Amino acid sequence: MSPPALSRHLRSLRRSGLVEESHPEFDARVRVYALRPAPMAELKKWLEQTEQLWTEQMTSFKAHLERGK
Repeated sequence: MSPPALSRHLRSLRRSGLVEESHPEFDARVRVYALRPAPMAELKKWLEQTEQLWTEQMTSFKAHLERGK
């Protein structure tokens, strides 16, 4: 990925609140990006709910197919 493209992606992630930027005191030219835990926790919760829904749906579908045999 080119540096300008990487910069655009990081800027988008920062604006959306998914990452935070910090500058170490030793060098103002250095930027450190870190994932923010809160949005990741929300995503994880949503993924767990979605996985549970699909597990239930697939279990019901399997039971339906097995009843039809």
